[in-house]
Amino acid sequence: MGNPIYVIAYDVGTTGVKTCLFSITDKIELLGAASEGYNLYVYPDGGAEQDPDEWWEAMRTSTHTVMKKAKIKKSDISGISFCSQMQALVLVDKEGNAVRRAMSYMDQRAREELKKGIAYGPQIAGANIPKLLKALKITGAVAASVKARYGNT
Repeated sequence: MGNPIYVIAYDVGTTGVKTCLFSITDKIELLGAASEGYNLYVYPDGGAEQDPDEWWEAMRTSTHTVMKKAKIKKSDISGISFCSQMQALVLVDKEGNAVRRAMSYMDQRAREELKKGIAYGPQIAGANIPKLLKALKITGAVAASVKARYGNT
């Protein structure tokens, strides 16, 4: 068979990221695996948040670990794959930087907004409108610096 194809796969979970590096030829071989944790901040009012910078640092660290184990160059990577049950709300500024912690899919602080019927408005995949409204209510001034960015995080 020809040269192998190298693929990094990330499973971005609730409390950490699992990272695997595979070599693909006529078979699939696991060359390295690593996991790195991050915090889940749970609040008495039903809030559940995570820090996007912690996600990024966990991905960087686990990637470095699997690349070191496999002893291949970054330029040899042919593909990257992600899986996650995310549906988090990440508010970003115009440069794409997070302006606050992400509101997790487990965050329950928008339940009053849902009860008031906001959930029956337009359904936009990836747009967590009740959580966005709650985040704006919680942070107030942050609203002016937030850029809309839809899709799974």
